[in-house]
Amino acid sequence: MQSHDGVIHLLPALPDGWKAKGSFTGLRARGGYEVSCQWRNGKVTSYEIVADRARNRRKVTVRVNGVDKKVKPIKP
Repeated sequence: MQSHDGVIHLLPALPDGWKAKGSFTGLRARGGYEVSCQWRNGKVTSYEIVADRARNRRKVTVRVNGVDKKVKPIKP
């Protein structure tokens, strides 16, 4: 995961050996977000963005499988 310039990018550089299947939980992104993600065959299959502060509950841009999406983080 990478967070830069207001975008949370999921799996920007996944090693070949990890592409089959995997997940992570609790990674921190800039701006006060906690990110979890699952993937299969190198593609994100599910993810969750949690805002740790009330002011971070506005929509955030998440790049998923090459597509930018505006999502509203869930409350902790």
